[in-house]
Amino acid sequence: MSFPAGTLAVEEALEREVLAVCVGYPYYHHRGELKQLRAASQRIRHKLYQLALPSPTLRLVDLGDIRPENPPESIEVVTGELLRRGHRIVVIGGGQEAAHPLFRALATQETPFTYTLIDRKLDLLDAISTEEAPHRRFHRDMLLDGTVGVPAWGQIVGIAWHWVSPAEEEILHAHLRVPYLRLHEVLSDPDRAEPYLRTPALVSMDLGSVRGADAPAVLDPEPEGFPIEVAAKLMRFAGMGYRTDILHIANYFPPRDTDGRTAVAAALLLWYYIEGRLNPQEDFPLPDRSNLERIIVPVSHPEIEHLTFYQHPHTGRWWLEVIPIVAAGPSRLFPCTRYEYEIALTGEVPRLWDILQLTSA
Repeated sequence: MSFPAGTLAVEEALEREVLAVCVGYPYYHHRGELKQLRAASQRIRHKLYQLALPSPTLRLVDLGDIRPENPPESIEVVTGELLRRGHRIVVIGGGQEAAHPLFRALATQETPFTYTLIDRKLDLLDAISTEEAPHRRFHRDMLLDGTVGVPAWGQIVGIAWHWVSPAEEEILHAHLRVPYLRLHEVLSDPDRAEPYLRTPALVSMDLGSVRGADAPAVLDPEPEGFPIEVAAKLMRFAGMGYRTDILHIANYFPPRDTDGRTAVAAALLLWYYIEGRLNPQEDFPLPDRSNLERIIVPVSHPEIEHLTFYQHPHTGRWWLEVIPIVAAGPSRLFPCTRYEYEIALTGEVPRLWDILQLTSA
């Protein structure tokens, strides 16, 4: 793939050492139709580029907006090509169902990956009305996508339990068995979300997960949610992640943004993601784990005698070793926090270990 004629400057820019490539996706489903709202990406860009540069050496390339001819297919093709060239991508705008073509673009790289959804809903069931389709079921569509031929593991941050139906709770616990954090868990300690943003290749954030006072111009604002300070911290975690190949900021609805507050909120989230990208943590575990400190904690469990944790001596970040019990296989390290370590010190096995044991089987 090459970019359209007349874009030689873009091709030249992409050849330089670029921190991230921005792509606008100002398309929203309304009453069963995909409609374009140019302001969705333009206003966020306008606010972002007014902010101070986090570094004098920062290089971003902005490719503008995806063209209106079949936007879902176009965003998949463009992001797939950018990934092939080794770029990290920021996608601005659209409903969170746009995460599905981004998911498929990652799958074309033929490498197993993890994705994290920051959302207060699970988005697993059919929409009650056309107003909610297809963003109410996009996560289910991702999970059931038979065209994806590589393993992909999901994580969810910020679930608000008053949006989780009994049917969805059954799917979450009995079938998905994915690591997740509820909204109140993140609010009580935002650092608990960091492991969920350390390794995913795709992070898709619904602005509706930010409290309505800070980001009212979304399709479904709500008074409960992440304060902008907490949301910004999550974005910094994502920027510092080992493999955030695609960041997607979704659900900005400009017709409701009469005071520009939500565009500013989205711009702040992008700024903190960029700032995190400029300050990565150099603590990726070595194959022999020699750059980490090993800590063994005895626990009360019918199948294991202890849990093994690792911590980097300089960054302080934690990992949990999981050895599959049901299916034979090598041990794997998963990001965790001191919270899981402290739970283990009481003799209990943290919930995260149980979930990871199921996903490793």
